[in-house]
Amino acid sequence: MRAARIIAPRKFTVDNDPIPDCSDSHVRVKLLKAAICGSDLPYFSSVYSKESYPLPPGYPGHECLGVIEASRVKQFKEGTPVMYYPPFLDGFKEYHVTPPSRVQVIPDAKPLNELLITQLLGAVSHCAFRIDKPYNKHVAIMGQGPVGLLFTALMKNFGARSVIAIDPLDYRCKAAINMGATHTINPHTNDLLEAIKAITDGAMADIVIDAYGQDVAVINKCFEIARHNGQVAFFGICLEEAPRLNFNTFFRKELRMIASVGPDLTMDYPYALDMILKGAIDVTPLLTHDIPFEDIQKGFEMAINREDGAIKIVLSF
Repeated sequence: MRAARIIAPRKFTVDNDPIPDCSDSHVRVKLLKAAICGSDLPYFSSVYSKESYPLPPGYPGHECLGVIEASRVKQFKEGTPVMYYPPFLDGFKEYHVTPPSRVQVIPDAKPLNELLITQLLGAVSHCAFRIDKPYNKHVAIMGQGPVGLLFTALMKNFGARSVIAIDPLDYRCKAAINMGATHTINPHTNDLLEAIKAITDGAMADIVIDAYGQDVAVINKCFEIARHNGQVAFFGICLEEAPRLNFNTFFRKELRMIASVGPDLTMDYPYALDMILKGAIDVTPLLTHDIPFEDIQKGFEMAINREDGAIKIVLSF
């Protein structure tokens, strides 16, 4: 089977590994699609000790779709298309043996690439259900990568008064409009605070969602653009273990803060699949590239460098 490994900083190989046997009470999934997630990128670009390489085969992939190729359980027949949620983040390899609790049956009603977004939308939905009700409120979303764009769509569906999409890349701001944003702000070419004031008539954002997370300055900016007694939700993963947060801003504005990792496989993923199937959320603006799995090195470089308008890059086996 084809299996990708990170063997050095910014370096993948694709090897031919043995196909694993399907054990009792398990199924074997042959992947058809895998997607590159923003949370994968630090593992590709970070520099670890020489002893750490190679990273485990398939790591850190986790957005996967395939077909049941062998089954040792009654409820899943061979040939059934499924979402697969790898518990060990080893999704960048072709075959997986798993208990049936880690797969979700999908229909043939939508293109596979659209159904592949189920995993990411499920994680975003888990967070969206934990924040204050956005109905008739001003919601600002930091970052308009795949995660931010899905938050944009959900906030529009949930009846937000304004959905303010913030991103330094104009092509992502354009995608945000297609996903339901009422306003977009490029913070590199606009004064972010003044723009939020203008949109909200000086009230600032009722809810701020951090869909980026990697930069402490962005996290602190979330506190600045939130209104007094507003809420800030953190979804993006901060790369610092102890970031220097502007606590006094948070404290004096009496902000409320939540974090979300999730999701719940039994609730959030079925909800996400249903939203995609019935067309409540159009995920096609995210899907910018579909490339062969063997080109995973190219895919990660494209994602890191934001080349060719990349938003969501799908790998096809």
